[in-house]
Amino acid sequence: MEDILSAAEEILGTAVRVESHRDWAIFWCPFHNDSSREGEGGHPNFGVNLASGYWKCLRCGASGGSLNALRLKLGQVPNGDAKWKPPGSVITPTRPPKPPTRVQMLDEAVSEARAVVQRSPAWLYLAERGVSPYTALVYGLGYGIPIPCVHPEILEAAKQSLMVRHDGTWLWAGGVVYADPPTHLTVMNVRYIPEEQLPKGTRSFKPVKNHKTWGNRVQPLGSWRITPSTRIVIVLEGLFDMLITAQKIHQLGREADTVAVYTNGASPAAKLHQWFREHDQYEYVLLRDPDQAGLEWAENVSASIRHGGAQVLTYTPPNQLDPDEAILGGWWPSAI
Repeated sequence: MEDILSAAEEILGTAVRVESHRDWAIFWCPFHNDSSREGEGGHPNFGVNLASGYWKCLRCGASGGSLNALRLKLGQVPNGDAKWKPPGSVITPTRPPKPPTRVQMLDEAVSEARAVVQRSPAWLYLAERGVSPYTALVYGLGYGIPIPCVHPEILEAAKQSLMVRHDGTWLWAGGVVYADPPTHLTVMNVRYIPEEQLPKGTRSFKPVKNHKTWGNRVQPLGSWRITPSTRIVIVLEGLFDMLITAQKIHQLGREADTVAVYTNGASPAAKLHQWFREHDQYEYVLLRDPDQAGLEWAENVSASIRHGGAQVLTYTPPNQLDPDEAILGGWWPSAI
């Protein structure tokens, strides 16, 4: 990882921050109009994976599979043109490294979120998204209380994990909360409920995206349901894609041999790629989103699976639908 970081900094200048817990270095993007180095909302958007060299900007979409490709795209001549200089080489880090996450201590907070979910806006939102009560309870879904009543040490763990705002509001406020695994969690994910579906004043902030994650992603989310009898692993990008797929697996009576997991977005962490390479005992089926990002996601994940020696099939749902929408509409891959 140090070799890749050093090479990336030769090309891009000093990293704004290094997220060692998930093997990424973050830089200001050299491709879109970012001469002031302010990025989207004052945050850098360009990441380099320190395990593989894969790079991508979450704002303009520029991406590539290696640092050599990055050099070429930025205009560095392969034989080392002396006139070429790394963009942003004089930029110094502007933010301190993130503290180690402590989401594994948040079981108490998650319990409170689950206790109120059936009386919260999350319950109606889940129904609108096609998630049945059975699926919601199996996966331990909760509702993000703006200020949960927890012990001081739990609050401190949430603060260290960067889950609490300066005004005391938790950043999961007004969202569907998913803990992975359900107990002794390592990852916390929230899918924000639209503002208009929440009681006024529920959220004191505007989410940058419709989802947020805390913790260390070391294996596909949902893989806690894998058992010795599991034969097929269906891989998806997002939380609701996984929930609806798992719901269909249950309806088909296939839970004994088939499990749905998700990578929490189109740019899986390096340790997730490692997990796929190391678990070649399964048959993999990828259900991808119909856009370009979905295609790139499927190519990257399937490459890791094949590198480990396992078989993988990729399906694109019909009519430009996301997997959860297509499955709810009656579609299902023929190979399963």
